[in-house]
Amino acid sequence: MISIRNACKRFNTPEGSVVHALQSVSLEVGNTEFITLLGPSGCGKTTLLRSVSGFEDLDEGVIDIDGQEMTHVPPNKRPVNTVFQNYALFPHLSVGKNIGYGLEVTGCPPAERNQRVGEVMELVGLEGYERRMPRQLSGGQQQRVALARAIVNRPRVLLLDEPLSALDRKLRESMQLELKNIQHELGIAFVFVTHDQQEALTMSDRIVVIDQGAVQQIGSPTEVYDWPASIFVARFVGEGNLFEGELYMDGVTLHLRTDQGVEVQLSENDKSRRSGRAVVLIRPEDFQLDPTSEPIADHAVLEAEVTQTIFVGTDFQIVATIDGGLPIKATIRDPSRTLAREVQSGSRIRLRYRLDAPRVLPPDSSD
Repeated sequence: MISIRNACKRFNTPEGSVVHALQSVSLEVGNTEFITLLGPSGCGKTTLLRSVSGFEDLDEGVIDIDGQEMTHVPPNKRPVNTVFQNYALFPHLSVGKNIGYGLEVTGCPPAERNQRVGEVMELVGLEGYERRMPRQLSGGQQQRVALARAIVNRPRVLLLDEPLSALDRKLRESMQLELKNIQHELGIAFVFVTHDQQEALTMSDRIVVIDQGAVQQIGSPTEVYDWPASIFVARFVGEGNLFEGELYMDGVTLHLRTDQGVEVQLSENDKSRRSGRAVVLIRPEDFQLDPTSEPIADHAVLEAEVTQTIFVGTDFQIVATIDGGLPIKATIRDPSRTLAREVQSGSRIRLRYRLDAPRVLPPDSSD
């Protein structure tokens, strides 16, 4: 549905320097894919979205939508619609007229317009709200109006620029699932912009991680989370413990010796790299509390001193330090609360992990 090839966009700053908002970005979006552009503020994700919609012109590169090159096609002629972060509803128009405005502009007959407005209002759960004004709606309801207005014209692609950022946490989580269901019902491509990692992991078929205008990784949520392509991706998507040091073989066992002297044992699957400097990632949830000193096959242990224990409802988050003062985080699920409650600041604990949990990041990874 969308083909982006070598997209480049530069901006001149008031200080006379040049900002490379997009650096040779290439991306393919399938007909019914939910693609999320994920990255920190100022990384270029909104610039890429605006380039697809036609509100920004590329300095270099080509964008095709549905097989047609978009270089000289104005925004109102492209088969896309956009849901903006601030919703941009007309305050003087009712909900029904807000949603049907685009159809009215294009000359859609009133009977068909009313039918289509009614269909999308049912789809987004706004039946009976036709006569209400935007000021009479909650934030979540205004978001639904903006979504309905964007899909009533039946675009081939829907672009969403952080549309959930103004909602509270519970409503955001609810709308994430509803957006995914609506996308499935419509059977069209969604391109979603966010800086919220959990949002991207929850909703996406594929995630495009962007930093400083360049694509860092494209993959499914599990691929990006479990196999980050760089240190940046490992740090930005979820939480992670990063151990930097030297790889070496001890007999048949692969180890990483950190600069602080900590020994991290690795799975045999990582023996493609047997030596040299490397960075190893272990996610906090890969650790378990080990109250015994009994060895377990295919597992290794790190000993640590607890700094802080935080209860977050379903889990306990433990902040600790290991040899040399190296900080480490562990997320422990303890339904009985028995083990985690005994973990106090200053106590010594053993954190067990499976040998296949650590990930050796690519050798060209850098900050």
